[in-house]
Amino acid sequence: MKFSDPCNILSADAQPVDVWLEAGREGRVFTYRADPDLRLQPGDLVRVPLRNRTMHGLVVGCPVQAMPADRQAALQPVEALLQRAAVPSDWRQWLDGVAERCHLSAFRMLKAALPAGWLGQARASAVRSGRRLWWLQRTTAQPLPDLTQRQQDLLAYLDRQGGGSWQRGVEAAGFSGAVVAALVRKGCIEREQRQSSADAELSSPPHLESPRVLTEEQQKAVAAYQTLAPGKGLLLWGITGSGKTEVYLQLAAAELAAGRHVLLLTPEIGLIPQLVDRCRRRFGARVLEYHSGCRDRERLRAWQHCLEPDQPLVVVGTRSAMFMPLDPLGLVVLDEEHDSSYKQDSPMPCYHARDLAMDRVQRCGGRVVLGSATPSLDSWVQLSPDGPLTLACLRRRISEQPLPPVHVVDMRHELAEGHRRLISRPLMERLQQLPERGEQAVVLVPRRGYSPFLGCRSCGEVVQCPHCDVALTVHRGHGGRQWLRCHWCDHRAEIETRCNHCGSTAFKPFGAGTQRVLELLAEELEDLRLLRFDRDSTGGRDGHRRLLDRFAAGEADVLIGTQMLAKGMDLPRVTLAAVLAADGLLHRPDLRAGEQALQLLLQLAGRAGRGERPGQVLVQTYSPEHPVIRHLVDGRYEDFLAQEIQLRREAGLVPFSRACLLRLSGESATATATAATVLAERIRPLCSSQGWWLVGPAPAPVARVAGRSRWQLLMHGPAGSPLPLPSGEALWEGLPQGVALAVDPDPLDL
Repeated sequence: MKFSDPCNILSADAQPVDVWLEAGREGRVFTYRADPDLRLQPGDLVRVPLRNRTMHGLVVGCPVQAMPADRQAALQPVEALLQRAAVPSDWRQWLDGVAERCHLSAFRMLKAALPAGWLGQARASAVRSGRRLWWLQRTTAQPLPDLTQRQQDLLAYLDRQGGGSWQRGVEAAGFSGAVVAALVRKGCIEREQRQSSADAELSSPPHLESPRVLTEEQQKAVAAYQTLAPGKGLLLWGITGSGKTEVYLQLAAAELAAGRHVLLLTPEIGLIPQLVDRCRRRFGARVLEYHSGCRDRERLRAWQHCLEPDQPLVVVGTRSAMFMPLDPLGLVVLDEEHDSSYKQDSPMPCYHARDLAMDRVQRCGGRVVLGSATPSLDSWVQLSPDGPLTLACLRRRISEQPLPPVHVVDMRHELAEGHRRLISRPLMERLQQLPERGEQAVVLVPRRGYSPFLGCRSCGEVVQCPHCDVALTVHRGHGGRQWLRCHWCDHRAEIETRCNHCGSTAFKPFGAGTQRVLELLAEELEDLRLLRFDRDSTGGRDGHRRLLDRFAAGEADVLIGTQMLAKGMDLPRVTLAAVLAADGLLHRPDLRAGEQALQLLLQLAGRAGRGERPGQVLVQTYSPEHPVIRHLVDGRYEDFLAQEIQLRREAGLVPFSRACLLRLSGESATATATAATVLAERIRPLCSSQGWWLVGPAPAPVARVAGRSRWQLLMHGPAGSPLPLPSGEALWEGLPQGVALAVDPDPLDL
């Protein structure tokens, strides 16, 4: 049955329709009867009964042969039409192509792309008329004399709104949560939760922000975009603080004026609030959010808004927003395009948002902008004339401040001179000066938690997760209580007093995570106010926004965090960026280790000196002569790319070849290993006939996760060639029960 088959009414009383439902691995099509008044068509979403359950399914067509009246009467009825044209035909055709590239069935691809709750067993209604939001109301108290200018501005804003406003509207108007909290404490405003309507949540700020005056470099970038042919892209290489976001906004404004939608992607949820705020100040109610941090009903509402827009929209989201049904789609922006978070490697479908963006605009006639201060090598090699991308550069900061100088602290010298502490003396001295200067710092720690692992000093045994082949991380809570946690499966355990291997009591946490660094700084520099910024401290809705608002409002001098620190934050008072234990980033056994380490360090360096005061970068390492450190100091990223391209071209490595990982996992280690061996023998002839190499099978780098054994096969072949795999479900045929297989084309981790 084709998706586009017309639904012909076969009788005056009933309309038989074929509905795809989630039944079995790939779903099944069942025939139902519908009221002709519903006028169902392929792509409509309906609610139907199935074996005493209520299911949401997709109309995919209807029988073309005449059906006896008694058989029609025996059919189960369609209970309701949930969404007309929920799956547009053009969008579905594009999605079918993505499914083929990802070696996934069309139905499973559709299930992955649609928002949760649209297909499968019916849940309680996820889309409601509104929800409870914070309402801000001016009090009758007279304003205090010690209010800051920003606090006075917020009171004036509320007065213009008639004395009250939703907090979302206040934030969209540019006021941070810290300003709101300060006025609540001072009794100038009251805050309460009220039931909102969907229209109230999408209301525009009263005065939209005007576009800023572009620099000469920004004007050239806009002009370069305007000359692009449909289906092409712009690689916007702009140093940190050079105004890439303003370029995105002005390009988006032009697309909206032409009646086309805009999709603006970021790699991490933590970057969404800042970007949404800027977009809403510029475009008001046209801006929608779509990412995993949104509630199910919010994603459903955003999806429905895209299906039935009353004006061109700007959708801000992470990689999953790439599937939003926007038509016509004029512009797709991938900010921080180098970031590995744009690649999904689990669960299937395994895809890169950049590849989907280029494929989608080539089909719909839109254009792509890839922005970064450290472009990925994969994008760099696609520059014209051989590729679809045109290069535009922003080499100067908007503030006219130069990029901060990088100072390398050789920890070998620190050790030789008797300083054995984690934090070097130069860094300690620089941090000590922050409060008196009124400045702030960000400190990057490669790992979260208290310590990376707990080891026995007598026998060297490391405490492992019982379900994964990784060490448990030490965490510390209030009151000094410590526990162990696995960052792969979230297993938690108490810390034992004796080593299970030798019985010794000489247990000691080794290394330092974000919690431990915060504790050390608190002990050494009591006057410093500290905040932690990692996955453990930013949980809950808007956790990233709340913590960054506190730091931006001056509640802390130092922000200690993981790699999240380096991604797109604009904090004008930060003048120092520091890296502890940089060696953990430099010596990973991975093809892209050097590229990813330099990108991270350059991005972190760009957080310093974005305001009026100059910045500085301190990097602690035992390998100051490492090529990545040398390129970080001289700042010549283009030279690094040229050297890396030459090395990979000579060795025939990606992107001058293709790779694919086949990942198998199962409860039984023996069954999983056997299945991997059998699969390798099945596909080896295909690989040989098409010029591909097959490596493995072999255990995965982390051979066990959550109690499941993991094996993998690595395929390596000519660039641009199709994967030598059987089509459809043939690849999964013969797998024993309990063994799962995932196909990851063009993996990032090799």
